[in-house]
Amino acid sequence: MKFSRTVIVLLLARVLLIFSDSRAEPLFRQVDVFLKGEQGVHTYRIPGMVVTSKGTVLAFCEARKDSSGDQTPTDMVLKRSEDGGASWQPLQVVVKGRGLEAIMNPTPVVNRRDGSVLLLCNRFPDVNSQFKPGAVRQLVLKSVDDGKTWSAPVDISGQVSDTSAGASLCVGPGMGIQTRTGRLVVPFWHHEGGGEPDLLDSVIYSDDDGKRWKRGATVSGFGDESQVVELADGSLLFSIRSTRDCAGDRGHRRTKVAFSRDGGISWSQASLDDALISPCCQASILRYSLKREGADKNRLLFSNPAHISKRVNMTVRVSYDEGKSWPVARSVYEGPSAYSCLGVLSDGTIGVLFETGESHAYEKIAFARLNLEWLTHGRDQPQRSARQGKQTLATEKR
Repeated sequence: MKFSRTVIVLLLARVLLIFSDSRAEPLFRQVDVFLKGEQGVHTYRIPGMVVTSKGTVLAFCEARKDSSGDQTPTDMVLKRSEDGGASWQPLQVVVKGRGLEAIMNPTPVVNRRDGSVLLLCNRFPDVNSQFKPGAVRQLVLKSVDDGKTWSAPVDISGQVSDTSAGASLCVGPGMGIQTRTGRLVVPFWHHEGGGEPDLLDSVIYSDDDGKRWKRGATVSGFGDESQVVELADGSLLFSIRSTRDCAGDRGHRRTKVAFSRDGGISWSQASLDDALISPCCQASILRYSLKREGADKNRLLFSNPAHISKRVNMTVRVSYDEGKSWPVARSVYEGPSAYSCLGVLSDGTIGVLFETGESHAYEKIAFARLNLEWLTHGRDQPQRSARQGKQTLATEKR
């Protein structure tokens, strides 16, 4: 059968229309990763996560062996997924706590220069050590094979903390970032002179791939358990759990924010973000897309239990104006939920590793995989490109 030229043109146009419609169907899937009691561990807590340069998802947490309490005997453990979180490989003990030691606050960061992954964490001698000068140590490990094996821990405490003064000097938890200049930036909080009323935030940073570390200035006000993200203009946004009053505003449960224009060396006055309500709980913030790297829009993601007093309602938000507003918010799980960590998978879907359960938030750590179409009820249909999600280092040749 012969077709006229007009019919052929119309058929080709229809085919092109079908293949040019790149809108994805809404996606939401959830699997359990760490379960309370698994392998004889009392409680798994405090998630940290990164997606490697090869697309492997690395999910870290604390294996609290005998109880759910902080600074009790704890190992640092890891599970790997090579299929976007659909399945997880067996549990690995990355750093084993000896005796009463607690290895806490997993804070991984990917070095895009060479594809290696650094893991920063803290070593507490025991439950009574939190406020003793010099007791808490900061450790760094490295993997060059996508988290299959790890180097021995290196103690960097002498580089980043004054061990003669305050005591609890802690990284994370959650993740660190690498800026477009190549600097590694890891959130850090500490006590000035010891004692819970004096919790302060800063970052530590490295310009030589993690060999040497320096500490930035502290942020005004009180807070801990922070995360950091690079904005489109190269400045940094610090998202901080507010533990006390901020700018004279006492008792309001919201996340604090501060900004740095010099890569974390100094910080602006902190303020409370009215949109980011919080029950005094760690939160996660992450860049999803950047226009200068081929995306159609600038997008930031934020996750936390969105409630003013209870650790419930794990929610993911989207900002299109670099954190000035958060017009999109959707609940991932309305029940008990607490700490979380975000990741962007190689296909552009979003991963949320978070503490959750039915009766309380520490029964398990789950991984939810979702896309922007699900998150925004179909209102945001991202125009993905080959460059999106592959942040460019300013030091690389272009």
